This record gives sequence, C-alpha cells and structure tokens, in this order.
Amino acid sequence: MGQHAFHGVYPVLYAFFDSNGRLDTEAMRRQVEHCIGAGAHGLMALGLVTEVNKMDVRERMELVELVGALNQGRVPFAVTVGEPSIAGQIAFAREARAAGADWVILQPPPARGGGEPELIRFFGSVADALDCPVAIQHNPFNLDVWLSVDGMVSLHRQHANITVLKGEGTAVETERLIAGTDGRLAVFAGHGGIEYLSNLRAGAAGLIPAPDCLPIQVRIYELFREGSPEALAEAERLHKELLPLIVYMIRSIPSLLCYGKRFMAERLELAEVFDRAPAVTPTEFGLSEMRRLLDNLKRLERATPG
Repeated sequence: MGQHAFHGVYPVLYAFFDSNGRLDTEAMRRQVEHCIGAGAHGLMALGLVTEVNKMDVRERMELVELVGALNQGRVPFAVTVGEPSIAGQIAFAREARAAGADWVILQPPPARGGGEPELIRFFGSVADALDCPVAIQHNPFNLDVWLSVDGMVSLHRQHANITVLKGEGTAVETERLIAGTDGRLAVFAGHGGIEYLSNLRAGAAGLIPAPDCLPIQVRIYELFREGSPEALAEAERLHKELLPLIVYMIRSIPSLLCYGKRFMAERLELAEVFDRAPAVTPTEFGLSEMRRLLDNLKRLERATPG
C-alpha cells in the first residue's frame, strides 16, 4: 500500500439539501469537518451516495466547488465524473480540477455499443486529455456497464495516468486486478467496507465508504498497516463489530440514502433531513434500528483508542 500516492479511507460525501431543495452549505461544512477530524485520508464526491443521479450537471459542479472550497486542500479530493460523452467527461473533469480535485474517477457511460474495445477507447480518450491521475469505476453490482479484469489491465497498460481503480467488485476480483497490473494500480474498495480486510489483504490501497463509521474504519486501516499480530487481531475484531451496521446500510442504495443519511445527520447534529425525490420514506422500525446501531457505534468509538 505504501507505494501509492493515494491511499487510506476516502469517505464519499452525502449530499445534504435544505428545505428549498438546494445544497445545504452548513450541513456540507459539518460533514467535511467531521470527516477530516475523524482522520480521513481524503474526500470523495459524486458517488451514488452523493445522489449524483438526482442532480443536473450544474448542481454536480456546484457541489464539487463547495467541497473544494471547504476542504481548502487539507486532504486529497477525488471527484467522480459521470458525463455520458467523451467531451462531457473531459470538460467536467477539467472544471473539477480547477475547483480543487486532485484526481478524478471516470464512470462508464450508460450507453452500450461497441463492446469492451469501445469502452477502453472511451476511457483512454478522456484520460489522455487530462493532466492528473485518473481512476476508473468498476462496479458490477450497481452499474450496467463495466470493464472486465482483462480490459482494465489493458487500459492501464495503454494510458500511463490511469493509476487508480475504484474496485467495487469482490475481493477475489480485486486481487486479480492488482496481480494483473503488478500492483501498479491503487485500488480502492467499496460497498461500505463489507469485505474491507479481505480487500486490504488482496493488496488494496484503501476504501471508499459512506462516512457513517469513518473513525473506526480509519483505525482499522492504521492497525492493518501496523501489521503486528496484535494489531491485525484488533482490526479483525473492530471489523466484526461494524459488520451489522455495514450490512444494514449497504443492502440497497435507496435504503442507504434513507437511513445512512439520517444516521450521518444525527452524528452531525442536523435538525432535519430533506430528501430529494424519488426517495424511500423511513419507517419507525427502520429508524429505531438505525438508532440502535448508532448507539452501538458510539460505544465502540468511546472504547477504541486512537
């Protein structure tokens, strides 16, 4: 992990809205400060957790500019670029860079056609036009289009600045990708960290989760890097403690946006969450389970040094 410029835990930020449906600057400020204070190694915006599919391009850039201004370069900042055309991805990525993004994550376009060679050409054309490290999003669970392991290896070999992967497949796939690129890709796992330690053992450089249990996930990363038998045993214990919360949140993106955002709002002491439609309506049972898990997490944090 130490060979990569970007590593560690990069929480993907929720998009908090106000009662008028606009981005809530104060809520976003609290979230950024919470993440940096909790030891985040970087920040990430415009993932599925950011409800990027519910925003137009103007709003997406507004959020990037806001987070860039709030971060002020304190930690590396990554931005997902999901425009459907080559020209659109290039333009958005350049604007994100001007707003403070250190690296960008290219999301596959939703349109199909031409097979994997065409998708490799698409990503390569965008990467060649940019002056920053570029990542590719590989998410066969939540996206309709993705590259195979062999396709990702081919893309990396053809374009020198494609050096990062948001690898949201299984830990087994992650190991194949890392082996196929001789460890030159900084692979960030996802899915809330459900296979966190397996991915780290496979050689992943870090994790991109929602910020729900960030302090403990940062601690797990530090313990793994320490590498002593005692540290690794403690990392395993902490991960097991987090699993009920991770499973509860990650079963579906709509559920995560409903309960995960409210979970985070309570941590940030926000008075209310304003959903952007279409959205899942929380139930009393769902909220009671969320608060039970939050109480458990707070107890774990109080008992965890560092």
